[in-house]
Amino acid sequence: MAKSSTALRGPRKLRIRNTLTGKKEIFKPLVAGKVSMYACGVTTYDQCHIGHAMQAMTFQMIKCYLEYVGYEVTYVRNFTDVDDKIIQRAEQLKLKPLELSEQMIQAAQEDMALLGLAPAAHEPKVSESIAEIIQMIQDLLAKGMAYESSDGHVYYHIAAKSDYGKLSHRNPDDMLSETRDLVSTGKQHPLDFALWKADHNPHASWDSPWGRGRPGWHIECSAMIRAYLGDRIDIHGGGRDLVFPHHENEIAQSESVCGSPWVTYWLHSGLLTIDGQKMSKSLGNHMTIRDFVAHRPAEVLKLATLTHHYRQDIDFSAAVFRTAEKNLFSFYEVIAEIRRLMAEYPDYTKVEPLIREFKLDVMRAGFNEAMSDDFNTVVVMADLHKLFKLARKKWAVIFAGNTENELSVLHSLACFVEFLAEIAPVLGIFGEDAREYVSRAKQRFLEQKELSQEWVAEQLARRATAKSLGDWHIADQVRDVLLAHDIEIRDQKHSTVWSIRL
Repeated sequence: MAKSSTALRGPRKLRIRNTLTGKKEIFKPLVAGKVSMYACGVTTYDQCHIGHAMQAMTFQMIKCYLEYVGYEVTYVRNFTDVDDKIIQRAEQLKLKPLELSEQMIQAAQEDMALLGLAPAAHEPKVSESIAEIIQMIQDLLAKGMAYESSDGHVYYHIAAKSDYGKLSHRNPDDMLSETRDLVSTGKQHPLDFALWKADHNPHASWDSPWGRGRPGWHIECSAMIRAYLGDRIDIHGGGRDLVFPHHENEIAQSESVCGSPWVTYWLHSGLLTIDGQKMSKSLGNHMTIRDFVAHRPAEVLKLATLTHHYRQDIDFSAAVFRTAEKNLFSFYEVIAEIRRLMAEYPDYTKVEPLIREFKLDVMRAGFNEAMSDDFNTVVVMADLHKLFKLARKKWAVIFAGNTENELSVLHSLACFVEFLAEIAPVLGIFGEDAREYVSRAKQRFLEQKELSQEWVAEQLARRATAKSLGDWHIADQVRDVLLAHDIEIRDQKHSTVWSIRL
């Protein structure tokens, strides 16, 4: 079957909940057919954890759906490789700050590859954007929106921005308790934030018109966005914890330089907890991406994330991951079985698909309806569960015999598999060969049970012999032995297949 063109998929009326307005809005890019998109990346002082993975997967999903419906997306995701935490961590490890950052950037890129996440179109580093940062600070000084202090710092003056606080929807007077640095003799207002910090660290400072120093946290993203995407962009994303002060300050300084508005749509993902607690090394619930993929397939983490809306806080637990792994195996098992039937009965292509739920236009419409409503993967996954459940029910029809009706059912199931392959790049799941995934999962399961493929084959052969002799007691006994090891068997027309209960 020929793959459908993008034009047949959309774009639909995509609605996005904009943090700036607090409302869902119809998405209208600045340039027809093109999207400029930026998401805050990691601060490279340690290895990436599953919270970083969750955010990266979210904005990759959004970017891929925009491409699915036909947009050309320029996606930028940065690395903060100059920061107080990096300097402190480097001192502990007796490394130069940028040496530590380079190690962690390489590790982060490897982690994203483990998750099957492609790099962004541009992945700038703060240390390589100093000239752009200095230029932006100079522009702010020239406009009277910033000032130099006597101790060599440069600050943004929030009193000069009449709508400061519009992203977090709070009055500046109410924000004082949430600032990182409330007391500084060089500040004109407690909420004024550093654009340039005086610093003579030989390995983490640069020359500037204001003396030796390094950038403040917020100016970094504004300067990199300006350099790679221009003075106005469509989408800016990040975790909800970045709304204030980081994104609030980004708006202030960028709009002061570039004019208002700067970002059309602000998207913020939910936060992560583990068993109801914030992830922390001190609590013993800290889980790096590498920790996770060492024990479970990467797509398990993706599936667990997709079952929540991206704006929703997620509480992960061992039970959540077990459920996701069980469901993912079940999905892949269905796909593998359908593909096996497609190979066994190739004449299915000569008849029309029978089952309406598996028609491509119906499945695409449901997928687009959900995803066009602020990327609602919760509905997408609920719909997929229903389709997989229906697909399992239709297997029995195929095994009844090779008639036109059964071939029509198989053709419908083949359409389902084609649809899954089509949306796989958007969701980040179903990207592996289904038969290989099932085989690996079974092998891992048997190893954990200290069993072998040969032992299972022996049990099935023993049962087959018992059935051929009419010894149903022995046949049932073998079935019970396998079930005691969480191994299920399913009799088909010419064979018996086995599966596992995760």
